[in-house]
Amino acid sequence: MLALKDRQLATVMTAADKLPIEKRGVFLQRVVAWLSLRGTRFNDDDLDDAMRHALKGLVQNSAV
Repeated sequence: MLALKDRQLATVMTAADKLPIEKRGVFLQRVVAWLSLRGTRFNDDDLDDAMRHALKGLVQNSAV
């Protein structure tokens, strides 16, 4: 089980909200898996890394 601070949870939910609905579950599962590797002690930088890695392959860059 992971425990997020309110601010951390808001950050994750904001990122998930920007994804198509069908990709949100995958994103959240990836974040949980990444943070689980850190154990029960992780900081905001770890959360940022987890979200960055979780988003790989789920978003398309519109820059051409």
